[in-house]
Amino acid sequence: MVPLPGGDKIGFRPLDRHFNGLKALGVKLEIKNNLIHANCPQLVGNSYSFIKPTHTGTETMIMAAVLARGKTVLHNTALEPEIDDLINFLKQMGAKITRLANRVIEIEGVKKLKPVIYKIMPDRNEAVSYAIAALITRGDIIVENAREKDLTAFLAKLEKTGAGIEKADYGLRFFYQKPLTAVDIITRPHPGFMTDWQPLWSVLATQCQGTSRIIETVFTSRFQFVKDLQLMGAKVEFFQPQVDNLEEFYNFNLPDDQPVNFHGLKVSGITPLIGKTITVNDLRAGATLALAGLVAQGKTVLTGLEHIDRGYENFAGRLLKLGAKIKRINQ
Repeated sequence: MVPLPGGDKIGFRPLDRHFNGLKALGVKLEIKNNLIHANCPQLVGNSYSFIKPTHTGTETMIMAAVLARGKTVLHNTALEPEIDDLINFLKQMGAKITRLANRVIEIEGVKKLKPVIYKIMPDRNEAVSYAIAALITRGDIIVENAREKDLTAFLAKLEKTGAGIEKADYGLRFFYQKPLTAVDIITRPHPGFMTDWQPLWSVLATQCQGTSRIIETVFTSRFQFVKDLQLMGAKVEFFQPQVDNLEEFYNFNLPDDQPVNFHGLKVSGITPLIGKTITVNDLRAGATLALAGLVAQGKTVLTGLEHIDRGYENFAGRLLKLGAKIKRINQ
């Protein structure tokens, strides 16, 4: 019995893709008073196909299946590198997992796993955050251990802006070399442009010449930060993308969407930003507004830092070491 998960307020985050998969392995699930009641004496392997790719749903099913009796075959799985990192970790513990073509993963259940020492992959979102911090402030940084193969969609778009990028064994260097040019993005599951990068890119777009079109397809309501960017002086307009096949274009469950939700932004630049006092309401929005504060005139004060702390280790301290005029006040 566990409570329903929380998380950022970025629209509906349906659990049906998790629940239906676990039920296919023999789990009996029931929700009572915001608690998930789950029971299963023995997980049993099965074949299961996700309606749409799901990052954490894929991870949930892999972790369940490694100790299930028999074989589990997962179809239409997500391709994020964190999933492959989890697979490598579990295989070192003794799990039998094979990723096949066409988004298929096969898992042969084992009786037990052994303990191991494992080094997890670098955080893609942190790498993108510091890259954008450098570019909007016309700086020059090296993000050590950042891996090109994990950031291909981001790097491809960044190169089109005219940003300086240097790829080497030590990691990635990002540097300002000339005025940046607006570039359009559409968020997609991996290997597409990651939804977590979208708010961060919106700040970059305010410092690019021209108008950037940003379309969010993964979450129903991930533009909650926009009103705060507008408060700081950003020129941002909402629009609704013209789409022929909604079911194919969007990765969220269409019934969860609301008429008030816009899925497109037009960000015009280059726009000077002005520091404001703002309350952070979700993780990536918090990092986004912190980056906006770096380039804004005057002082920016952010509260609700617990949201940023969930996804960044010593964010203010690292920005300080890079030359930012930033101070954290714990109250």
